[in-house]
Amino acid sequence: MISGVSATSNKTSAKITWTTNVPADSQVEYGRTIDYGSNSLLDTTLVTRHSVNLTGLNRGTTYHYRVYSRNGAGIRAVSADFIFKTR
Repeated sequence: MISGVSATSNKTSAKITWTTNVPADSQVEYGRTIDYGSNSLLDTTLVTRHSVNLTGLNRGTTYHYRVYSRNGAGIRAVSADFIFKTR
């Protein structure tokens, strides 16, 4: 289960954080629309506190994102859609 999803952004990057109830991997899908279009690299480290940095973003732009985590048994959880805006 995914909870506590949040984003902290600056001019051209953002840090996405969330928690899971069991150790799981970390990945973020993001883009300017709900169609996303970009993915962070998959971090295969199994943790309950997740943090992914997105770089190379455009200034003053609204981004949609959702997070993915797959536990050690291969069960994947996907968050709802969230947004952040770069400065």
